[in-house]
Amino acid sequence: MIEGIGIDIVEVERFKGAVERRGERFLKRLFTDREILYSRGKRRPEVHLAARFAAKVSVKKAFGSPLNFREIEISNDGSGRPVAEAKALGKDLRISISITHDNGLAVAEALIERL
Repeated sequence: MIEGIGIDIVEVERFKGAVERRGERFLKRLFTDREILYSRGKRRPEVHLAARFAAKVSVKKAFGSPLNFREIEISNDGSGRPVAEAKALGKDLRISISITHDNGLAVAEALIERL
């Protein structure tokens, strides 16, 4: 049964500017160390950070209750598919996410289902 759905869009350059203005402390408030390390390993880290931020916001919208950004972790499985984990959701809920980035935008959608 579907419990919630959320979507978000982020302008990559605007997000990059926020990171440049606010610095490392800003990143650490939003992302786990694994997310930062993954994104920094890419040619354009700002694209991957913006996409992960959009994914986190979409999960927060789908859940409908306050979650800290660091409580949600976005990673990739072995095939490259994005995966969202949020321990606060409990074991009876599953998160499915989709992320895309193109033309300066990062978009993510999350679906939360009760198992």
